[in-house]
Amino acid sequence: MPDPLCAAYIEFRADAHMQVNTRFPLLTSPARIGTMTLKNRMVMSPMTTAYCNDDQTPSERLIRYFEERAKGGVGLITMELITVDETHRYMHRSMTLGHDRYIDAHRQITERIHAHGAKVQPQISHTGPESVAPMFGGPQTLGPSVNVAPVWGWASRELDIAELPGIAAQYGEAARRAREAGYDGIELHAAHCYNLLGSFLSPLRNKRTDDYSAFRAETRTRLINEVLGEIRARAGDDFPVTLSISGYERSPGGRSLDDTQRLAPELVAAGVSCFRVSGGISDSLVTMMVGRSEYGDAHNAAQAEAIRNVVDVPVMLVGRIHDPEVGERILAEGKADLIAMARPLLADPELPNKVIKGVPRRIRRCISCENCIDSMQSRDNLGCAINPFSGREGELAIQPGRRNVVVVGGGTGGLEAARLAATAGHSVTLLERQRRLGGSLSLASTVHSDNERFLQWLLGEVESLPIDVQTGVEATVAGVRAMKPDEVLVATGARVQIPPIPGVERADVLTGSLLRQIFAGRLEAENNHRLRNWQRILVEFLVPRCQPWMSPRAMRWLSRVWMPLGREVVIIGADLVAVEVAEFLAGRGRRVHLLESGRKIAPEVGKKRRHEHMDRLDRLGVTVNTGVEIRRIERSAVIVATLEHESRISADSILVAGEPSRDTGLADALGAAGLSVRVIGDCRAPGSLIAGATTAAAEAVAALGKPAAFAKCSNKELSNA
Repeated sequence: MPDPLCAAYIEFRADAHMQVNTRFPLLTSPARIGTMTLKNRMVMSPMTTAYCNDDQTPSERLIRYFEERAKGGVGLITMELITVDETHRYMHRSMTLGHDRYIDAHRQITERIHAHGAKVQPQISHTGPESVAPMFGGPQTLGPSVNVAPVWGWASRELDIAELPGIAAQYGEAARRAREAGYDGIELHAAHCYNLLGSFLSPLRNKRTDDYSAFRAETRTRLINEVLGEIRARAGDDFPVTLSISGYERSPGGRSLDDTQRLAPELVAAGVSCFRVSGGISDSLVTMMVGRSEYGDAHNAAQAEAIRNVVDVPVMLVGRIHDPEVGERILAEGKADLIAMARPLLADPELPNKVIKGVPRRIRRCISCENCIDSMQSRDNLGCAINPFSGREGELAIQPGRRNVVVVGGGTGGLEAARLAATAGHSVTLLERQRRLGGSLSLASTVHSDNERFLQWLLGEVESLPIDVQTGVEATVAGVRAMKPDEVLVATGARVQIPPIPGVERADVLTGSLLRQIFAGRLEAENNHRLRNWQRILVEFLVPRCQPWMSPRAMRWLSRVWMPLGREVVIIGADLVAVEVAEFLAGRGRRVHLLESGRKIAPEVGKKRRHEHMDRLDRLGVTVNTGVEIRRIERSAVIVATLEHESRISADSILVAGEPSRDTGLADALGAAGLSVRVIGDCRAPGSLIAGATTAAAEAVAALGKPAAFAKCSNKELSNA
């Protein structure tokens, strides 16, 4: 069998228009999908945004979002799901090619993407059981059998066999419209036991016993084959078709591990030009498609390789390929021909250009925080925690300037603000009272190592820019005023308030505020009684001198050698920080009990991220009690109550997490001194996490030169800002 990867590389290597990088020779080499030629092997895979217009057309916001990825150098953009039937929407703001009147609107997006050298294709699908038509007073959803959509909860009706030719024709017409609109090909969605084709393909949803049954290999692809026939007939045999398919459904009763590779040759004969291989089935939290870090890199690679072994068309791999080094290795090992990414290009649209230029260290790498999915589910608006410009390309703009900017605080918000201001040409001074930059992001990176990718990127970017970084410097009104700043951006973080639990003042009780002060090497009087004299000396004199070497990696290593905690640990409070500390301690052999008076853990995050933490806590054996009253702390025990029942939970160590509250003391003083002040990060909106800090930093820098709007206000007002 010819090797599509090597053949394409040899055929095009002498083409002067194709850029091939010596560090990533395969990723940056050209490729073909049927008649479509790509300038490199990096593909943007589809990801729902909810940026579309209410009338199911592409919005200017959506076009700018994709245009930014095209500018970033990606070879092919596969747009989010576009329906073949305008009645059966995918979301209330999604797109359709269900009628000729939509062609002109789509032509705008293809022209603007093509202007930057990228190819583009829509992912077309009939939504089937996932249709939101009932939400708009439309007809019942459709399925191979009666299926219940995991997100919406309504049941589909079983399609009559006589209706199927009409649906296949809808696919053909949508493909024709896509070609007329200037798309370079299409992707056909048949993955994840999802939407109509994916549902027909899987025995988990398709319970039919007729000629479209999923229980026989010869009938489960019948509808897909008929759809492919209609596409060829209406859009042309030379119009490239990529098929999105699960290599393995990873669910009892689903298609077997070897099923897709057995079906693949038949699908090629029917008209498939390329396979995009994913895995798993859909649920309300897209658990198997948008995988957490435990899934590991490129977890669908074996299934892609199995398909590549039996077909002579390109195979595209998707699923946790966050690093170009991983993508290059997959291509070199012959497991795939193209590398598809979604979240990595959300985080950094310039990822392909940075790969081509051979500067992968400059890539802002996805940290798997799930903010993108959670923002969709909570606000119906795709967002990225580490890239606040994603989806706001036409709204949030940093203008060049020459102002003198002082940034106080070297945590997430301060580092991002300093970076953006310096990139825009401003003169930037960054003040940090600790001897190491990072602030609370360093602690977050210690207990949750995925965060370290963003920390290291921020530190690298700040180091590469002309920023006057002053560590070990306490910012004062007099000192900042002496710098004669035009603007002061204050990002000094939050204070931790300890709840008034009887016994919390005990010397043997650790608190979140104490731990932060220990890491900072600065003890406040309220915590002096918790440490012995020699311990206070150690913290105040040794810790500051060791801070330059106290990286998250070093702290993780040290924590495996020694921690000042006993075997049994009770943590009072279950916000995100407390949950991640519980996971961290349990991973180091501690028996952890997590107590929370509220109704749920990690209330700052959305359902997907919270579910991942619940799975992790369960796997690590952490005992979790929510909705309990913390009555008092005694020696080596916490007394809790629910209704009339009181329990004593024994512990060798007790940690009270506390609640972050804004700390605008310095900002107040600077404002009172007549300076132009903007407050960002946790000192403005405590608990806003990385997403809140980066967004506030971007908005503050975008507003430089405009009147500052800082004023004293309540915690509630700021947290809702």
